[in-house]
Amino acid sequence: MTRRESTSRLPTHRPGPGASTGGAGRRRHQRPDRRLRLALFSGIALVVGALAVSLVVSRLQPPGATDATALQVHTSMGGFEPAALAVKAGQEVRIELANMDTQFHADGGGWHEFAVDELGVDWKVGPEESRVFTLTAPAAGTYTWYCGICCGGRDNPSMRGTLTVTA
Repeated sequence: MTRRESTSRLPTHRPGPGASTGGAGRRRHQRPDRRLRLALFSGIALVVGALAVSLVVSRLQPPGATDATALQVHTSMGGFEPAALAVKAGQEVRIELANMDTQFHADGGGWHEFAVDELGVDWKVGPEESRVFTLTAPAAGTYTWYCGICCGGRDNPSMRGTLTVTA
């Protein structure tokens, strides 16, 4: 007798009396209805999508104003917004500088600057930071401010702005 013949004589499991041998009578593992699975998947996808959108939207929002009386200036790698301010000579001016960039901004580590050489102003704000600075408006004239930390510095037109002082 060959080995193949000997293994073919091993006892096999046979269904007991009353058991069906056909596939139709077998009890299948119960799975959730296809519509239920689709609804569950859609619900999870909707929740994940909503969370992703809320994270993106929150990143695009400027830091909240901490001083409602201050002039708001937002800065990012795209430039200053607004890029022009107008004040009266001798007036105490409060400017809230809000940095929109994160620490992952490749140029300057996310830091930005508001510098006006003629006035000796050199204010810096860190990533996603907002700070209020005060200055007394000088004599009437037009003064240029710039960010010299990143994005091409004062040579980049989008990283400059003007402070117009009227009498």
